[in-house]
Amino acid sequence: MSTQQIHAAVLHRVGRAPRYEAFPAPEAGAGEAVVTVAAAALKPSDRLMADGVHYAPASFPHVAGLDGVGRLEDGTRVAFFAPRAPYGGMAERTVVREGMWLPVPEGADDVTAAALLNPGMAAWKTVVAEGGLSAGQTVLVLGATGASGRVAAHVAKRRGARVVAAGRDRRVLDELVARGADAAIGVDRPHGELADAIAAEGPYDLVVDYLWSPPAEALFDALMRVNDPARPIRHILVGMAAGENATLPAMTLRKAPVHLVGSGRGGRASLAESAEAFADLLHQAVAGELVLDVETVPLSGVAEAWTGAKGDGRIVFVP
Repeated sequence: MSTQQIHAAVLHRVGRAPRYEAFPAPEAGAGEAVVTVAAAALKPSDRLMADGVHYAPASFPHVAGLDGVGRLEDGTRVAFFAPRAPYGGMAERTVVREGMWLPVPEGADDVTAAALLNPGMAAWKTVVAEGGLSAGQTVLVLGATGASGRVAAHVAKRRGARVVAAGRDRRVLDELVARGADAAIGVDRPHGELADAIAAEGPYDLVVDYLWSPPAEALFDALMRVNDPARPIRHILVGMAAGENATLPAMTLRKAPVHLVGSGRGGRASLAESAEAFADLLHQAVAGELVLDVETVPLSGVAEAWTGAKGDGRIVFVP
């Protein structure tokens, strides 16, 4: 490691918030590039990494942050992902493999690009590249009031689908309906009531699920009632905000043609397709068509922000 130092959000053990402190500066090896970071968002996946659940560090100390926005040595502005361990996006500088980035178009600021990178690309990949959603189909976004869920509802509507948004935050659900969602379902209700509400808006072609657990169990109940056996349902599990476990009755798979898959790193989209999609989402954000709640925080305040409120807004750290 370099004898030079940077400041970064450093993890020292599983289950602890990172600390803002000095860390050896990154040096690019063969096929790598150093990025000067301008902004990095705090995401559920970052918290899962720190808790040792998902993308967990193999050793410590380790810099937090799975992605971010910054500049290459030639000044090119990029949205980067998957920094090389032990470096992460929440730092003054990081190091990534060549090409592990998407261009950031002019007109979009660094904070907006960082806030939209993870939820935007995750939503686009799930709805388009993995879900194959087309005009005239019906999609249920289970967890539509989170950052990625909002984008998923937006992307689906732009593709001409009928969109049913389900989530906890009534204010955000009302906003989604005002922006084009065809129906909204509050998930904070007893199992039977939620299953009835989901069934009433079906049948469905695609389910984008950020919640899992009890809301998914109500969904399985509903699908047994409303879907035609000749109409396949693609259920893509993206997150588990409501819990890690759900009971899937066998009759759900026998009565409804559900294809249950998980969404994760990778996918069928090329970097070129992803770059085009990201640029398009950023243009929509700049135009005010796509809105996320964003709070900018100095990187030096990472420990306080990390352990603070965990709402549906997006915190973006600025070194």
